Amino acid sequence: MHLPKLQAVGTREAESRTIGEQFICDLAHSPPLPYILPYRVFEIAGPSEQPGRFNREETSVKQWQRFFAVVLAAALILPAGIASAGGYNLAGVGAKALSMSGSFRAIADDWSATYWNPAGLAGQATSITLEAKALYPLVWITPNVTSPYVGYEGYVNGVEQSSREKAFPSGAFGLTYQLNEKMTAAFSVFAPSALGADFTGLYTGPPYGYNNTVPFPDDAWFSDMKVIDMHPAVGYQATDQLSLGLGISIQYATVTLRSPSQIPTGAPFPVEHFYATGELEGTGVGFGFNVGAKYDATEQLHIGLCYRGPLTIPLSGTMTQALYLPYSPGVSAALAADADPARAALAPLFLGGKRTSTPDGDADLPIPMEFGAGIAYDVNEQLTIAADFNWVNWATADKIEIKVSGNDPTGQPAEDQTIVLDYEDTIRLNVGLSYVVIPDQFELYAGYYLDPTPIPDGTVRPTITDVADKHNLSIGAGYWINENLLLQPYWEHVWSGERTVGMIDIDSNGTIDNLAGDWKMQVDTFGFQLGYRF
Repeated sequence: MHLPKLQAVGTREAESRTIGEQFICDLAHSPPLPYILPYRVFEIAGPSEQPGRFNREETSVKQWQRFFAVVLAAALILPAGIASAGGYNLAGVGAKALSMSGSFRAIADDWSATYWNPAGLAGQATSITLEAKALYPLVWITPNVTSPYVGYEGYVNGVEQSSREKAFPSGAFGLTYQLNEKMTAAFSVFAPSALGADFTGLYTGPPYGYNNTVPFPDDAWFSDMKVIDMHPAVGYQATDQLSLGLGISIQYATVTLRSPSQIPTGAPFPVEHFYATGELEGTGVGFGFNVGAKYDATEQLHIGLCYRGPLTIPLSGTMTQALYLPYSPGVSAALAADADPARAALAPLFLGGKRTSTPDGDADLPIPMEFGAGIAYDVNEQLTIAADFNWVNWATADKIEIKVSGNDPTGQPAEDQTIVLDYEDTIRLNVGLSYVVIPDQFELYAGYYLDPTPIPDGTVRPTITDVADKHNLSIGAGYWINENLLLQPYWEHVWSGERTVGMIDIDSNGTIDNLAGDWKMQVDTFGFQLGYRF
């Protein structure tokens, strides 16, 4: 098989190159494609080689097996949204607290004190509460991905696209039980962390001429993560002014993350990459705690402190890797005729079809340490204003180690992987107020917060909605239907400004770790809470 010469582009050197040589030259002088590892399966023969044969570099079967174990792991490593998301933490729990944008550590006067400050439980009456809400996240991305082949970047550059509109339901349950005048125990179930995004059609898949016989999925970018916290706690009134609290976190996580990848082959365009998807599904349980203190400095001024310890959720599950192979009989025949058994074994990979594998995987999901403090001031019997800050130690989430057991789609042992996150610590600032319109019957809440993203430019990805620094506006109300039954509806609106990121290989391993372009996001949450006080 003779390869056609390239058309002249101004130099005799260009005239003498084969298509394969020009591909390698272009790749060496162009920004890398996203999610491409710098390895080649083979190179097309140059003029000094026998025409139609593949370059016979010193290669062993073991080296080829190791190559595939590394590059096919791209389909596994990309779902790094598992530790990306502030990060993947939600804004908090409880209708009143969320209506005040989290300015609640110095107030903490309902069941949600188990989360915000367990010291606030002290002296609370026995009650039972149910909360229901729906989150509507939207992320917009205008891709700006460069490639040696203009028009075949895998994304439509310059065209804004959004995640699919989808509601993510959530809820909470809270129970408080007054043991005596000074001590109240509580048990709650809520979701402190979650994420979700579905980018149907964002990734365009293989280019024209790849001729894959199995359609590439149009929902290659997808994420759905939930963390459920079962949280016993107790609050104790130590003195007339000081109360203390302790809570225990039993957190259950379920994760589904899917991402596309391109795996270089070294063959000429349009089969210079294999196109693949990687999907991680896992579950796990972790344990942690929080402690708090609440101090009434005066009858009007209240101070609250809360520390939430770090915890790790060990995830176990499967990592489905899928290779969507090109149909290129010419390339396949040339490989099959090669005397090198390792090269000849690659021939079936260019005859179309789909190969999958589901190796087992274990990884640790880090939930970072937090420290928050707040003050609340009762201006009068009707108006209370509050302010909080919350420091989150996201810098400890610098990477995730994935232990893999099983084979990749070619039957070779899949290798362990390390996902670099490089997150940064953040401080969230909150202000809020509550206003009693009708005593013991109707009150209003409002709040605002500013929450920087911990995610650096180099790890911004479609699977995480926290793509930029966030602003929040919240409103809510509390209505006593009778002396025992309280209804609290609320709405939160979170939005970001636009963030522009370039193509970044954050760990210098030859793989682009983010998706370049212009990003922005918003999340709307509608919820209500119904509580009964005994």
